[in-house]
Amino acid sequence: MRPLFDEKDIRILRILQENGRVSYSEIARKLGISEAAVYARVQKLVKQGIIRNFRAILDPEKLGYQLTAFVAVSANPGKYEKVLRELSKIEEAQEIYDVTGDYYCLVKLRAPDRETLAKILDRIGSLDGVVATETRIVLRTIKESQVLPLRE
Repeated sequence: MRPLFDEKDIRILRILQENGRVSYSEIARKLGISEAAVYARVQKLVKQGIIRNFRAILDPEKLGYQLTAFVAVSANPGKYEKVLRELSKIEEAQEIYDVTGDYYCLVKLRAPDRETLAKILDRIGSLDGVVATETRIVLRTIKESQVLPLRE
């Protein structure tokens, strides 16, 4: 069921996606509504689960995570859920997707160097239920975004 929201909610979401630290008074000024109305709308969007969280987006390279890799994982069907739970425990695993195709899931990893990446890949390969993996190391990031296109 699609949550109920209107054009003002969409405008609020656009503003927050651009800058999550913007004040409610600034949003109110841009939209021509009261600060209390903005607050109420944001709280409604949070309650509906449209806004999941507010957090800082960190620059991985500036924090020493020089490598990004995508690992396609094939697993024993009977042990797949356990494999997913174990993959979720790996701190360097930023994203895990259940996918269609030749592999069961796709894992996005961040690592500071090749040696650390190799250890993580060994750990994944040794998980009970993992049948095979295929790794792709990212050479350049062309676009990486969490901003969703919002249409009125």
